[in-house]
Amino acid sequence: MTASRRPANLLLDVEGVLVRDKSCAPVPGAPAWFAGIVARGTPHCLVSNNTTHPPAALAAALREAGFAVDEARLVTALGLGARLLASWGKRRLLWLGAPDLRDWWRDAGFEPVREGPCDAVVVGANPALTIADLEGALPALVDGGAELVALHRGLHYLDAAGRRRFGPGFYAAALEEAAAHPAVIVGKPQDRIYRRALEIIGGAPGDALFISDDPVADLVTAKRLGMRTAFVLSGKHADCGVLGRLDQEDWPDLVVDALADLESPPPAAPQEDARP
Repeated sequence: MTASRRPANLLLDVEGVLVRDKSCAPVPGAPAWFAGIVARGTPHCLVSNNTTHPPAALAAALREAGFAVDEARLVTALGLGARLLASWGKRRLLWLGAPDLRDWWRDAGFEPVREGPCDAVVVGANPALTIADLEGALPALVDGGAELVALHRGLHYLDAAGRRRFGPGFYAAALEEAAAHPAVIVGKPQDRIYRRALEIIGGAPGDALFISDDPVADLVTAKRLGMRTAFVLSGKHADCGVLGRLDQEDWPDLVVDALADLESPPPAAPQEDARP
């Protein structure tokens, strides 16, 4: 990458890039690389489809793992989903995600319910979700006019033991078909989460590099928005075989084994003092 084309801003996926999986075990070399961008003042934002940890808890877990994460530079599908639902006035939620997040939703000003009328059926990662849980959401969707909201469209993810588990996209697809009710998608690959991250950084897509272990769900949208993209082989995919699922124009600009193999971006440009 030539100096004139080196992106000034970074958007980074979390699981598979900074840490291996939901255990938050660091990818070798990632903490030192991340410490370097923090020390240089490189504008950055972490962009995660995580729906199992409140943003504050995820930021704390990453700090415990050795990453100097500022929660203000973290946007997650869960946090953005709450922000959007509140803006839409949808407060009564049938929550089909991790059960231990019910209190978090309640503290955020929502009313999580297990059945009955609701404003929205919200789907997050939940490996314990059952057919009975999905059937329980059908009356709200088919008869009650509730919105179907999938916090992201990922079909699988790696749990804390490194096992592949069905993601929200798997269950949302089943509900869409059964209820003939299209889902509103919050996280990647829907572009609203990318735009929120750019808003936090304060930069344009053409000035950003998006780094992820998922070229299909993450990097295609980033590239189509005008960002450069980097695919790391430290997470979901150990080789480049997955690129065969993409048109060549959607292939990432860079492929590396891990974050530590990426050339560090230049220091942030000094900001002019806007005071009179």
